[in-house]
This record gives sequence, C-alpha cells and structure tokens, in this order.
Amino acid sequence: MKKILYCSLIILTIIGLATVAVAKIGYVDVPINSVQQVTTVTGIGLPPSFGPPEQFYTVFKIYPLIPGKRYEATLTYDAGTDMGYAHNWQDGEPTSRDALSFVGIGTGTGSRALKDKEDKFLFTVDSRSTSNVLYVIVRSHKAWNIRFSVTDRLSGVTRDSQDRWGYYHVTDFDFSKTAPFLLKRGGFVSPQTTAVSPSVKTRIIGPLSFNAGQFSGTMKFAQFSENEGIVWLKIDGTNVEEILNVGFRGNKINFTRTIDCRFNVPRPLAQVYTGQISADGSISGSYSNNNESVLIFPWEARIK
Repeated sequence: MKKILYCSLIILTIIGLATVAVAKIGYVDVPINSVQQVTTVTGIGLPPSFGPPEQFYTVFKIYPLIPGKRYEATLTYDAGTDMGYAHNWQDGEPTSRDALSFVGIGTGTGSRALKDKEDKFLFTVDSRSTSNVLYVIVRSHKAWNIRFSVTDRLSGVTRDSQDRWGYYHVTDFDFSKTAPFLLKRGGFVSPQTTAVSPSVKTRIIGPLSFNAGQFSGTMKFAQFSENEGIVWLKIDGTNVEEILNVGFRGNKINFTRTIDCRFNVPRPLAQVYTGQISADGSISGSYSNNNESVLIFPWEARIK
C-alpha cells in the first residue's frame, strides 16, 4: 500500500479524473450529505432564459451523484415573506451552450409566517449517466436567505407527505417522469473532503490497464473515505464512460456494472466485481452475474 499515491485535487485534475471549476460569485458547491446556507445575489452572469438580470440567483452544483441511485433534496426557508421564486434543474453548467434543462418550477413563499419551511425533492440519477454533477439554479425577486442540501440517506418521505403545518411539501420527479436525470454534460467531480483521517487526502489509483479476457480498457479509482469511492471505466472500442460506486474494505474492493457499454443500455444482469489491491497498485479479482455466482470470471488491472 505504501506505493499507492495519495493526491490532492490538483493532481486529480491533471490525470483527468476530476473537473475542478474556478469559484464564481453566486455558485455554491453542494457535496452529497452536506448543507449549504446562502443568500441569492445579482450579477452572476446567467443567460436571459433564466430570468431578468436584476433578479437574484444562486447556482447549486451537486456532486458526486451515483448512476442508478435515488436522492432527496431539501430547500429550507422562512415562508410568509411573499417571495416569488423559481428553481431550474439541469444537466451542464448554466452558461454552457449544450446545457439541458430537465424541469423548471415557479412558485412563492406565501403570506403565512412559517419558519424553516422545507420543500423536498426526490429524484434518481439515470444509470446511463457519464457525469456525476447536477445543477440547480434558484431565482428570487429579492435577496433571499435559504438552505439547500442533497442526501442519499432518504428520510422516507413521499409525494403524499405533509409538513408540520399540514402542507404537501414533496415533489417526486421520478413519479412525474421528469427523472431519472441523465447526466452527461457536467463533467466529473471528486469530493474535496476526506473521511479516512485528517492527514489523508483523496486516494487515487490509476490510470490502470483493465483486462477481463474478452474485453479490456482503462480504469481509475478515487477513494474519498474509508469505505467509499468511485471508479471510472472505459472499455476499448466503445464510447461509453462508466462511473460506478466502489466499496473499499482495507485492500479489497467491490463494484457493480449496470450498463452494457456496447449499446449504452442497462444490463439485463448486473456484473458484480470484487478485487484486491496489491502493493504496487495493481488489482486482481473476479466477476460474475448477480444471479449466477457459480460462473466466475477473472479480471485484472495494472498500472500503465
């Protein structure tokens, strides 16, 4: 393990695993399972399609999202201020030409004073996604203090749930067929925090030459906590980049492939991979279909 490189996000950017943007006024990073408190501002340079420039905005950049996973977002504010506001959920940086809007919602806070009112939003990330970033743009007609969070630790609310004042407060984008969100324009961002220990940065393994007998390619790992990480996998001869959740237990790893990269469609049978990291950074292991554990096939990945 001593030879495995521990890197900062600067190195992560250099090897191409992450896309790190320069901080902009009104842009706020929202790592999964964090809460961000902000005030909307003017002058952040959004296209006119989002609203008049004299209005107030915040752009939330949510990451790292895992393909196939369901999330719960919460917008918290003090109702009763007659604040008109809107929010737009989209794939890609808001000022980019190829950004795609999934849904936009306009509403208001009403006139009844309700402190710390919550609006909740449920959504799933499409399993075919090759980006792990989602943008949410909030617009208000004056400066507005809000809190925003996104978590994979679902509270159990549904579209029929009511808040403490008896109001329905949950929007389920999956139910309305707005989601799953297919993310492919926002790039790839790795977490900037570390849960391994205060002295350990995000751990990078790769790039590696991946070989599983009949197919081969390139893979890179990012471990950002003791038991969690992400793998980027590109099979030779295809145009599909897979971004998968990885479990770490010491020098052992496991992940599941859910996309048939030949056709960019969900696999009828997911492939479950397990492996062990060697001292030189190479990995060897086996994989099988999730309902055919008797048939096991070998795979390996070696430092390029």
